[in-house]
Amino acid sequence: MISFHKKPNNKEHDNEIIDDVAYLQASSSKNQLTESNPKAITYNKVDSLNGYSTVKNNTFLYETPGYYFTVYGAQVGSASGNGQGELHLWLRENGADVPMSNSIQTVEPRSLSVPNYVSIIKAPVGHEVTVIIAAHTSNKCSSLGLVALDVRHEPLVPSIIRSEIQLSDIDNPVHNLALSSSKTQLGSSNSKAITYDQDQFTGIGIPTARSDGSVKFNESAIYFVIFIAQGGSADDTRASGEIYLGPQLNGKDIPNSNIIHSVRSGSDRGLICQSIVKVEANDKLQIAFSTTNENIGLIASAPKNEPSVTSLLLTIFELGTKENPVPYAQLSSSQSQWGCITPKKVDLSNNDGSHRIKNNDGVIEFEESGTYFMMGAGQIGSYDGKGIGDVHLWMRLNGKDIKDSNTVQTVDDDTTVLVCQVVTKIEAGDKLELIFSTDVAKGKLGFVTSQPGSKEKVPSMVFSAFKSSYTKTSKHYNKYNED
Repeated sequence: MISFHKKPNNKEHDNEIIDDVAYLQASSSKNQLTESNPKAITYNKVDSLNGYSTVKNNTFLYETPGYYFTVYGAQVGSASGNGQGELHLWLRENGADVPMSNSIQTVEPRSLSVPNYVSIIKAPVGHEVTVIIAAHTSNKCSSLGLVALDVRHEPLVPSIIRSEIQLSDIDNPVHNLALSSSKTQLGSSNSKAITYDQDQFTGIGIPTARSDGSVKFNESAIYFVIFIAQGGSADDTRASGEIYLGPQLNGKDIPNSNIIHSVRSGSDRGLICQSIVKVEANDKLQIAFSTTNENIGLIASAPKNEPSVTSLLLTIFELGTKENPVPYAQLSSSQSQWGCITPKKVDLSNNDGSHRIKNNDGVIEFEESGTYFMMGAGQIGSYDGKGIGDVHLWMRLNGKDIKDSNTVQTVDDDTTVLVCQVVTKIEAGDKLELIFSTDVAKGKLGFVTSQPGSKEKVPSMVFSAFKSSYTKTSKHYNKYNED
C-alpha cells in the first residue's frame, strides 16, 4: 500500500539567484557621417551578446524581458578633421523618439570627443532601441558624425560602443531612480546642489528627489550612481570657464569622485561622473557644482524638430544590500599620469570600496565569475593647462587588449572626462587593466589630478565595476507540496 502525505510549505516564494544575465557589447568599425537629416546608428561588430536577437542593420531586439542599464559611447568628429558644428544624439524606442533624450556635442576642427548617453530601460520581449544622430554644421560643405580609427598597436577605436547589462527581470525590478531637469542651471563660485523636475522621474524602490535636490534613501544598500549633463554657456554669451561637479553624501563630498569640465567659447559638450556608494537608511545624496564663470553651467535647450535637450540626468540603482552586495569595485588614482605613444598601464592606488574584487595598483583581479560592467573615467588634460593632442584609453584582460574598447579625446588647452566602458563575461582569477597612450602636438598630456582651492581633490582616474546578478522570485499558488 502506498500512502501519500502533504507537508506544509511556509515559504511564500522561492528565491533563485540568476547569474546568467542578458548583456550586449556592440560597436562599429565604420564612419557614420550625417547631415541635418536624422540617421540611425548601425553596428557591424558584436563583441559579446546574450539574450538579444539581431535584425537588419544589426539593430538589436531584447529577447529577455527585464530592466537594463545601457551606456552608449560615441566617437564624435569629422572624417577629414576639418568639420565644425554640433552633433545631436537621441534615442528612439520602437520607432518613436524618446522625449527629452537629446544631447549635443560641439565639434571643433581637428578634434575628437566621446559623449556618453546613459539610461535604464524597461524592456519587454521584442523591444527595440535605436540611437539617432543629426549634424548641424557651420559649413554646408562639411560633414560631421561618428568616426572610427585604426591606431597602430592599439585596439580599434570604434565609431560607437554600445554596452548593456540586465539588472533584473521585468516583474521584480531592481531598485532604481532616474531624475532629470528641463531647466538651465547656471553656476557661481559658491557650490550649490543640482535640482530636478519634480514631475519628471522614473523608478521604483528609491524615493524621488526632494525640492532641495537631495535623494533620501529608505534602506541601507550599495548603489551605483552616474550623472551626465550638458555643460555649456548661457544663450549668446559664448562664455568660457570650468565646471566643478561631484556627488555629496549627507552634505560632504564623496572622496575621489569629483570632476572638472572645461567650457570654451560657449562650447556645448557632455560631462559625466560616476561612483559606487554605500549608504545607510535616511542618508541623503546630492550632486553639487560650482563654476569659475557665472555664465556657464548645465544647459537645457529645445532644438527644432528634435527631442528636447535636458540639462542633466541622474541615474541610481542598487547593487545589492549592505549585508549581501554583488561583487563590485570603486577605485581611483590621486596621482597625475603622463602618457606617450607607447601604451602604459593606468595606476589605481585608491580602493574607495570593493567586494570580491582585488586591486594591486591598477591590476584588478576578480574573485567571482559572472557578467560584469566596467567603466574607466579619466580626467584628461595637460601638465601646464596649455597642451594639445589626443589621449587614448582602453582595457586589457589577462594581458590581451579587449577588442573595440578604445576611445579618444582631444585636449586643446582644456580638461574633461574621457570614458571607456565594457560589458563582458569574467572568470574567477581574471585580471583587468586600464591602458592609455597619448599623441602629443604640444606639452605633456595624460590624466590629471588637481586640488581646486578648498574643494575636494579631483582624481586623475575613477574606475567602477560590478557584477550583475539578481534574485528571481517564484510564487507558490498551492499551500502544500506533494512528496
